[in-house]
Amino acid sequence: MRLPISTTLVISRPAPGEIFAEGKSVTLGVGTTVYKFLLNDAYVDSTRVRWPDIWEQVRIYRPNFILMGPHTDEIEHIQPGEMKTVKGMFAPLDRTYVVVFTEPGRGPFEPEKHY
Repeated sequence: MRLPISTTLVISRPAPGEIFAEGKSVTLGVGTTVYKFLLNDAYVDSTRVRWPDIWEQVRIYRPNFILMGPHTDEIEHIQPGEMKTVKGMFAPLDRTYVVVFTEPGRGPFEPEKHY
């Protein structure tokens, strides 16, 4: 696990009245600030590495991931109750997560809305 791994995180900031104890939480470091989010889903685009392998490596650290890249400001502005899919490259040696792009909701796995 030395090369960067394409990893996707689906995170949300708890809405008013929600608490972190209801699910798994993840901490993301942006500069000197640490943000805590609910981890709704996570997966890896690799046949050799699985998400549980990555989580086992980073779960003991605070922050779990150190964010870098041009789209990290979008993570800082997630509002309570909002969910975002964050696609990036995870470097296992130093827990760096380079954000490639973000999109609202669960990304490609979000159910279609019918009106």
